[in-house]
Amino acid sequence: MRKIILGLLLSICSVFYAEAQEPDWVTQRPTSSDAYIGIGIASLSETDYMKKATQNALTDIVSQIAVKLENNSFLHRVDVDGKTREMLEDKIHSTMESWLEGQELKGSYQSEQKYYVYYTLDKKVYARKAEERRQQAVRTGMDYLQKGRTEEKNMNLSQAAQLYGKGLEAVEPWVFMDLTTEAGGVFVNVPVELYNAYVNVFSGMTITTNVTMVEGEAFKAIADPIAGCLSKNGVVVPNVKLNASFAVGNGTVSPAIQTDYTGTAEFYVTNITSKDDVQELRITIDDSFMSTLPKAYRQLLQNQTWPSAKITISLKSAPITAYLHVSEDHELEGCERQISSLLTNNYFSLSEDPDDAQCFVELSTKLDMGEVVTGGVYDLNTCYCTIVLKIYNNKTQQMLLNYSANQIKVLVPVNKSATASISMCVREVMKRVNRELPNQIKKLKIN
Repeated sequence: MRKIILGLLLSICSVFYAEAQEPDWVTQRPTSSDAYIGIGIASLSETDYMKKATQNALTDIVSQIAVKLENNSFLHRVDVDGKTREMLEDKIHSTMESWLEGQELKGSYQSEQKYYVYYTLDKKVYARKAEERRQQAVRTGMDYLQKGRTEEKNMNLSQAAQLYGKGLEAVEPWVFMDLTTEAGGVFVNVPVELYNAYVNVFSGMTITTNVTMVEGEAFKAIADPIAGCLSKNGVVVPNVKLNASFAVGNGTVSPAIQTDYTGTAEFYVTNITSKDDVQELRITIDDSFMSTLPKAYRQLLQNQTWPSAKITISLKSAPITAYLHVSEDHELEGCERQISSLLTNNYFSLSEDPDDAQCFVELSTKLDMGEVVTGGVYDLNTCYCTIVLKIYNNKTQQMLLNYSANQIKVLVPVNKSATASISMCVREVMKRVNRELPNQIKKLKIN
């Protein structure tokens, strides 16, 4: 009996001893022609280190599968930029890890600092599952491709781009496989066709305009519309937004608008706010629709050369000259400089000689001190500010504008210096002037 018990104890000890031994696969990676092998390692200091090690083992298996690009795969056939290729490879890894099935845990080992797992995946099991995924990707991608081609044929290019983009997004996890299928007696590599259709959907496009040059006046609108016509290989393109903006000079233009059934979009210049003698309006495709595309693929379209057309705007005459005269009893020092800037920005070119100016501008200001208001923290002086601006035709002496802002109430702490008090008053007065005066100046009629 003693011999039997002693033998059992020795056997148990030998088992524990064997299990404590570091297995060969920890230091020497096993190989197999029939299975993919994944070795995962995680530090014992990590949270969920067992789960982390398993994840690393599956990632190890996926990396072996994904690097074996099939000869007719998308990544072999199309030269994508580095950022897009990196994104596709990340998608391949993350998606494959989520559907791997049939992997088996062959062993685990824990050292003093690390935890190891050893997984295998039968290649035949993988091949069967991969074929199911491949067929699903082909069907989905082909559906988007056909719908996109229909929209492109009908010249609904924005919708076509969206469909091609969604198709690429659907097949992107499987683009390391050969996703070729037969359609109508022709073999179609689905992701390659989606990619080429996507990047070329706006190729061959031009924008023509109804005019190449128009006349305008500073701070006024252009009465007649400017039309841009979008076409692709000679065929007009409806339902694509065009955008017009100043490339040289400055002004306000009506917002982006979709082309109509003739491929045309009309724009109105509602104000020219620059004094440049020659300015330029540019019409291009409005890219706001890009926000509806898969984010990763937007750059592929942004790298394309977008069509554009330019219209030259020639100002009819130079800005009107004006002389600014400040009255002797001017009390709000600082208003003069800001009024000069406002006049220059909104209508006039200021002259230093009153005899050379077309307009004579007279500025006067007044500051009255009122009651003292008792405050919780400090007392406040009540200031009443008035500003008057009169504009005359310097030739006829006719008054063109009589603008005033009267008795503007400004509260100033009593401990403020005179200079600081005036600065506060000027700031509040000019807030109102800047709201009201520019629109009145633009309405002036000067012969």
